[in-house]
Amino acid sequence: MSYIDEIFTRLDMQQLREFLLHGVECVEVSPRDYKQRLQEAWEPVTAILKQKFPETEEYEKITDEVQHYAAVTEDVSMEIGLKCGAILAAELLGHM
Repeated sequence: MSYIDEIFTRLDMQQLREFLLHGVECVEVSPRDYKQRLQEAWEPVTAILKQKFPETEEYEKITDEVQHYAAVTEDVSMEIGLKCGAILAAELLGHM
């Protein structure tokens, strides 16, 4: 396998994300889709919150705040991703 083939073997969104965010290679690429990965991360959070806030009203209040935080994080991440994509596209088009 040539070094060029190796580049395409490593070509993966999770690898790119890990390098851009942390400057390292992704240890393990997850085969699960986005929905599965999000659900897997959310389940332990709700389990702990249900344990710490057994009353429905308290539980709802805290989960609403956690979900609001996650939504804002999602918005910011999407905006950063769009800017990164635009910068990469402009760079690519500038070299053509």
